Amino acid sequence: MRPEDPIGDPPFSENERKLLRCLLRFYREIGPGATPALKGLDEEAGLERWEVSEAVSALRAKGLVEVWELQPAVRLTPGGLQAVLRLPEEGAA
Repeated sequence: MRPEDPIGDPPFSENERKLLRCLLRFYREIGPGATPALKGLDEEAGLERWEVSEAVSALRAKGLVEVWELQPAVRLTPGGLQAVLRLPEEGAA
């Protein structure tokens, strides 16, 4: 885990960072309405299905993702987008 940023960002687990970066890729490819289904998101993010579930729960509790239970699908909130854009690039940290 990285230390908390002075601007008040909560620390993220490695799995949370992977999921945020994955959702950012969808956001950049599709646009702000990108809402990928949870099924298959594990492969896209490079996580196990249970890791995606835990990361989604943690990020949802922080208000950084929204979840649609009926699809089920997930997308970044405006706060989640801001948080992922402040993360160091993959491989840099």
